[in-house]
Amino acid sequence: MKKTSIILCVIISFLMVSCCCMKTKNAPPPVPQIPEAPQSSSPTPQIVTMDEMTLMGMEKDFTSETMMEIPNLWMEFMKVNDQIPNKANDMEAWGVSYDMNYATQPFTFTYFVGFEVTNIKTIPEGMIGHVAPASKYAKFTHYGSLDNLSETYTYIYNVWFPQSGYDMGMGNELELYNKKFNPEGEDSEIFIFIPLQ
Repeated sequence: MKKTSIILCVIISFLMVSCCCMKTKNAPPPVPQIPEAPQSSSPTPQIVTMDEMTLMGMEKDFTSETMMEIPNLWMEFMKVNDQIPNKANDMEAWGVSYDMNYATQPFTFTYFVGFEVTNIKTIPEGMIGHVAPASKYAKFTHYGSLDNLSETYTYIYNVWFPQSGYDMGMGNELELYNKKFNPEGEDSEIFIFIPLQ
């Protein structure tokens, strides 16, 4: 996997959508429509269930004010990721967000970067093991430049979720960087997994 940086922009706010519709006598009620997704995002996710996943890598605590430093964690990790034994797939790196605390200002969370492994019997110095629990997820695809990643997250949380009928789960939020990820190309794809209840 190429050494590169990743920008995580998790934007949580409230979007109020209103529409004025003319009603005609005996006309059926309008069907709610999810606003058009940005070009950077798949408009609707796949709903998938994933088993528990064991990962090995590095973690760091961030806040909404320091999250732009996440690329530094990726850069640090990519220098030593070849030390990880028992990788399940060395072409798939994961970014994981957990321990979200939105009650504080700024909000806090832990971000982990690593690879799935078959076991964590041997952990290199400076790394940790992390278990992402089994969960149901909404799987989105982010297309193109990392510069537009915030647009995808804004769409997911502010537009899709409020109209989806789903409730957000308390599990890990996952990002998958595999062979489709190309930090230097507009054909890049990143897969984002949002936990559901």
